[in-house]
Amino acid sequence: MSQTHIRAVNRTINALRIDKDDRYSALVETARTLARQMDKAGAEPSTRLVAAYLSSLKDLNRATPTVETKTSSSPTDELEEYLKQFA
Repeated sequence: MSQTHIRAVNRTINALRIDKDDRYSALVETARTLARQMDKAGAEPSTRLVAAYLSSLKDLNRATPTVETKTSSSPTDELEEYLKQFA
């Protein structure tokens, strides 16, 4: 059985850091379950499964975590730092 979809979903979840936010627990588990089903279905998944999987991917990408990371900065922060040089 391929693990293409579950690996991709896990990378997306980690990149978005939504696994640390309890608000998205159900969404994360649903996406992982659908990814496992996609992997199990192989080359011929049902239309309904594909639609549910794509919908969960859309929802994952719309999720906004509340956990802030110290390693990431927003473009606004970088712009403010740059503009401070001229103040």
